[in-house]
Amino acid sequence: MKKTALLFLFMSFFGTYAQQRINETTIKVQNLSAVKFNQLLEETPNAQLLDIRTPVEFNAGHIKNAILVNYYDRNFANNILKLGLDKNQPVFIYCRSGHRSGNAVIIFKKLGFKKIINLAHGINDWYRQGLPLEK
Repeated sequence: MKKTALLFLFMSFFGTYAQQRINETTIKVQNLSAVKFNQLLEETPNAQLLDIRTPVEFNAGHIKNAILVNYYDRNFANNILKLGLDKNQPVFIYCRSGHRSGNAVIIFKKLGFKKIINLAHGINDWYRQGLPLEK
C-alpha cells in the first residue's frame, strides 16, 4: 500500500513538472536592446505595446502608440486582462530601467501570453539611442 501511495505521489509530481516544462517551452521571452526592440516593433503590424511605468513617467515621454498600465497599481494583472490583448500575438513591454518589466514577464507568463518582448534596459536605453518619444 505504501509503495502504491509513493508511486502515485511520484507520478503526480512528475506529471505536474512535465506539464510546467511544456508550458515554459511554448512561451517565448525576448530581452532586447532599444535598437532591436524598436526594429521588431516597427516590423510587427498592430503591435501590442505596453508602458508599465507610472502616469508621471509616461507623460514625460513614451514610445508612440504605447498603452499605459501602471506596474505599481495593485490591479496590474487585472488591468492587463481588461485590455483584451491577443495572448497569441507578441506583447512588447517596457519600463524605465528594465527592472519592473523584467519582473512583469512572470505575470505575463502566468496570464498566458505566448510571446513577450521586453525592452531590456528600459526607456533609459531608448533615450541613450536617441529614438523618438511622444509626450
